[in-house]
Amino acid sequence: MNTLSWRVGVKTMSGQGTRAKVPEFKLSRCCVIPATLSISYIIRQLASEQSERCCWDPGMGVQKVSWAEQQYIKHRSKRSAFREDTEKLFNDPMWSRQWYLQDTRVNPSLPKLDLHVIPVWRKGITGKGVVVTVLDDGLEWNHTDIYANYDPEASYDFNDNDNDPFPRYDVTNENKHGTRCAGEVAMIAKNNKCGVGVAFNAKVGGIRMLDGVVTDAIEASSIGFNPQHVHIYSASWGPNDDGKTVEGPGRLAQKAFEYGIKQGRNGKGSIYVWASGNGGRQGDNCDCDGYTDSIYTISISSASQQGLSPWYAEKCSSTLATAYSSGDYTDQRIISADLHNDCTETHTGTSASAPLAAGIFALALEYNPNLTWRDMQHLVVWTSEYDPLANNPGWKKNGAGLMVNSRFGFGLLNAKALVDLADPNTWKGVPEKKECVVRDSDFAPRFLRSEGEITIGIPTKSCEGQDNHVKSLEHLQLEATIEYTRRGDLHITLTSPSGTSTVLLAERERDTSGNGFKNWDFMSVHTWGEDPAGTWTLKITDVSGRMQNKGRIVNWKLILHGTSTQPDHMTHPRVYTSYNVVQNDRRGVEKMVDIGKENDNENVVTDQPEPAKMTQESKEMDKTAKMEEMVRSRAMLRLLQKAFDGGELESTSEEAPIPKDFYYYALDKLSKQANSRDSDTNTYNDYLDRFYSDRSYRHRDDRLLQALLKIVNRKT
Repeated sequence: MNTLSWRVGVKTMSGQGTRAKVPEFKLSRCCVIPATLSISYIIRQLASEQSERCCWDPGMGVQKVSWAEQQYIKHRSKRSAFREDTEKLFNDPMWSRQWYLQDTRVNPSLPKLDLHVIPVWRKGITGKGVVVTVLDDGLEWNHTDIYANYDPEASYDFNDNDNDPFPRYDVTNENKHGTRCAGEVAMIAKNNKCGVGVAFNAKVGGIRMLDGVVTDAIEASSIGFNPQHVHIYSASWGPNDDGKTVEGPGRLAQKAFEYGIKQGRNGKGSIYVWASGNGGRQGDNCDCDGYTDSIYTISISSASQQGLSPWYAEKCSSTLATAYSSGDYTDQRIISADLHNDCTETHTGTSASAPLAAGIFALALEYNPNLTWRDMQHLVVWTSEYDPLANNPGWKKNGAGLMVNSRFGFGLLNAKALVDLADPNTWKGVPEKKECVVRDSDFAPRFLRSEGEITIGIPTKSCEGQDNHVKSLEHLQLEATIEYTRRGDLHITLTSPSGTSTVLLAERERDTSGNGFKNWDFMSVHTWGEDPAGTWTLKITDVSGRMQNKGRIVNWKLILHGTSTQPDHMTHPRVYTSYNVVQNDRRGVEKMVDIGKENDNENVVTDQPEPAKMTQESKEMDKTAKMEEMVRSRAMLRLLQKAFDGGELESTSEEAPIPKDFYYYALDKLSKQANSRDSDTNTYNDYLDRFYSDRSYRHRDDRLLQALLKIVNRKT
């Protein structure tokens, strides 16, 4: 039994009292309560040694026992204890400011900002035995927070052709990028320096290849460096994010990718992690980046501290998942090591997101070293979280029941969920990869002009009856040659037999090139898990209104990548858990039994109000709710007025001032309204995209958020 004692509430006379008339119990004062309440006492067993020590006999006389209750052990945890515990995990001075690694999920009142890494560390998984190399501008390997984890066998300088990847110093500290990225992965823990890496016991190397002329040969050498020793390659670079470049790996780099996934890690395949790009404000689209658009890379986008798509993030159908990074205005950024043995808390962009992902993948590889490159991609797809980013527009559910978004891929990385699913005792590995090519041998070029549309139906049995039959999709590629006078005005969508519509190419205002696309692979992961058999619909449009535009689609082929049988983990539906669900099973409400009520005591006072009184209260509450709703509506109207008109807010002298909380509510409400549409191609989102593309604030949340800050600051 977990019973301890009886707790008794009594009323006393003028502070006088007497001992309880029960030989085996003592009456002890439990706690002092304000005078308006009765004093509480505890009757304790004398046999208890602790009771003998704690008992206090005031000799008071008891006038009346008003209630009594059997005491039981209740399991309680301090709500701040775990938070304090995580802060004490490490003595690194910036650890407590690494908001994206703190485990906020144990407290429902805290914002949900973490990548769920701490539970993995608590299992003793810290990246030990895994090697990550950062392809960048060098690595300050003698940095106090990196040196013990530095791996010279995972390092090389292809700019100067030597074994030392140490960065070139200059007055601008231009070559800090690689050191910052490496620090995110493997900063040393508990050394009283900077912060903590996601995989703080992993080994990290650096490939210096960006501080000089970059050629196809240099890229290939970097991508294919020591593939039997290096497990994960992290790259936070790519073609110019200027909204007009279309470029991908050259012949040699492509061969290096193919060799890496086939031969790397003794045939299990190298893991390539790529930042999705920072060209959002330039209207760029990462489908025009052949590195993030590759089936061999895990393309990682960014989310801000507020769970929003940052102003720099690009939209595309090839992004697989998301990690945290910098955002707008007051949002915190990413902490890491910096040049000159320094530390930084200002690492930004998708450059900061990719190394966080690489660190998480290192944790998974320590737990299960036998994961293949495709296993890792499946783990990412199946465990990334939609709910933390649900307030963003563009989410849709594909034909396999997976939530996906062109801004975030399949959602926010969840280290614990990914590592748990990778359990070597239960993970069965994905079936052999198949590739089915669909083409129309009788296809003749189709012509397109401004305000026109090309629609092509693509029926397929997905190579049924052949060795390369694809039943469950992974990646999908549309390889096409398109000639057009203004490439940036093209818009391409592909709709699957299951009805999933994917934007393969969005308009890019800055792309005025007349070069079109030459055998370009438009890659999508949005139909992951679907059965590709049936008719696909390809649409190419130009709604720019530039009447001089003209061109044609010369040829195309559809490449289906996947498996002939469904992977084991996909034989049951994906279950999405609300991010706000409290996962602490001890945080329930324990029922308190009123013994007076239980025994039908005639003196029991019920908490039920009189019917008439309840009706009156309901009316008052209803009136208050209506007034609050009116104020909320005014706040939303004024926020929109400030955001899109830019003028001063007008109000009459009779109007009461609007509390700040109502403006915060308005911003949240507007975000949720945008999220009520589940497709990137609907009229509502198209209107918003066009509105912002014509203004300096490309990202849809910038203008509203800026307006909110102006309103709040004006009122302070």
